[in-house]
Amino acid sequence: MDIKKRIDDVQRAMGEKQIDCLILAPSTDLYYMTGFRGIAMERPIFLIVLREEAYFILPRFEADNLQKDIKEQIPCILWRETDDPYEKAAACIGDKKLCIAAGDTMPHVMAYRLARKMEHASWCLGKEVMEVLRARKDAEELEALMAAQIRSETALSRTLRQGLSGYTEREVALRLKGHLEEEGLICQGLPLVASGQYGAMPHHQAEDIKIRRQDAVIIDFGGSYEGYYSDITRTVAVGKAPEEFEEVFGIVRTANEAAFKKAKPGITCGCLDEAAREVIREAGYGKFFTHRLGHGIGLDIHEPPYIVAGNRSVIQEGNVCSDEPGIYLPGRFGVRLEDDLYIGPKGARCLTGLGHEILIVD
Repeated sequence: MDIKKRIDDVQRAMGEKQIDCLILAPSTDLYYMTGFRGIAMERPIFLIVLREEAYFILPRFEADNLQKDIKEQIPCILWRETDDPYEKAAACIGDKKLCIAAGDTMPHVMAYRLARKMEHASWCLGKEVMEVLRARKDAEELEALMAAQIRSETALSRTLRQGLSGYTEREVALRLKGHLEEEGLICQGLPLVASGQYGAMPHHQAEDIKIRRQDAVIIDFGGSYEGYYSDITRTVAVGKAPEEFEEVFGIVRTANEAAFKKAKPGITCGCLDEAAREVIREAGYGKFFTHRLGHGIGLDIHEPPYIVAGNRSVIQEGNVCSDEPGIYLPGRFGVRLEDDLYIGPKGARCLTGLGHEILIVD
């Protein structure tokens, strides 16, 4: 990771936004900037970026654990247990009337104590600086995202080969989680596995519900590789497809592919959502597509840009987002088909290698 380049990029964005200082606590924003993997605790750790300089503030006893490249590229300010770390941070700022952006996920108590020490500052959210930079993935980030995809797809294929009929949703979810971890991914929580009528609830959590033949089963899963996530959904039929499944699946597939064809730099997020929604609406299932089309994917599994109706934000080259239309028929079944798209200079590239055909599994 080129920390200096990322700091330069942030300083350039700060200048454009008239922001004088950015302060980040442990978070995916801090990881993006420095590769620092430390956890958030009551002891403050801050990256402070000013227009012309940057500082890393952390407890003295943590200094030996700090990555070498951070030490080499950012001046480190160490504090002892008897020191006030907020005073250390304030000393970097001075008593100037600066506009400071605080990381969006910084604990409230830390933001409050920083504000008390920097009484002359005005404050805004860190997303004013970080959001656009993080949304445009570079080659190194894209490589990690692709690796997460490939490993996730292998894990799903292994899971489906072992069959679904007769197992509970939770058993399938645990099996898939195990395969994801065996493929080298970090998997937080259980994958979503929703069978039969429970598939009509978009975020149904896997329960001790036995999967039966002729159930449609939605499997929504992913994991992170080097911090970057995959997010994939496939809907399969067990033994035999239920009535109307093939028709509904075909509509969702057409909606997914319509959005893929529409995705390119310069269109709005709302326009991309509409490309898929129009297909489902014209097929007579509009009221059964109940969520946004998608979201950005990166160091967080849900991050900007959000592909939702009315969002006037413009899709940029380098964005990575999900394309996940769905139809949910209460009391019967649901169908969702989710791919991850990389936005290139002329259009989208699908990072998800799994096909769009109907899968009938044991």
